[in-house]
Amino acid sequence: MQLLIAHGDEAARLALKQVVADVPGGDLEVIESGEGAEAVEMLLAAGAPAIALVDWDLPECEGPELCRLVSAYREAGPPYIILLARRDHRLAEGLEAGADDCVHTPAQADELQARINVGRRFAALPWDRVMRGTAYAAESSDDESVCLAAQRSPNGDDLDGGLDGDYAVVPGPKVELESVLVVQ
Repeated sequence: MQLLIAHGDEAARLALKQVVADVPGGDLEVIESGEGAEAVEMLLAAGAPAIALVDWDLPECEGPELCRLVSAYREAGPPYIILLARRDHRLAEGLEAGADDCVHTPAQADELQARINVGRRFAALPWDRVMRGTAYAAESSDDESVCLAAQRSPNGDDLDGGLDGDYAVVPGPKVELESVLVVQ
């Protein structure tokens, strides 16, 4: 799985690369960019990195703008963007711009590694099935509600949060939740 480190400072990229190297699992291939425009191209290209660590103050295209661009032009799913913000930046602004996660720097290595692992789990979701289910729902929706069917795990546990009866109706577009919720 590829991880992009997009930071204008070479020493910071080296430090982040060491943090990534120490993430358990060892399956992360690091690629780097020191410029925002190049990072946007990399994140929007076919075969884009699954996870990105992006500096807020990235030259040519700041982190929040990069997040807005990537969010506007990609479909759901990876890349999972972790925005790195100085203490004087508002994390909420980064999240509103489209970052999947935002952390003040300097950050503890173990915290950053944990956030990278969240990105790895996100990237590992069955996005082809999620998108296929969403496309099917958009094509076949003939009303403005979602039907939540009672779901049970393989061991028989109730997964629907204790819905009474077989289903519940929630306002919104019709989506097949099984394609979204079943992760194996």
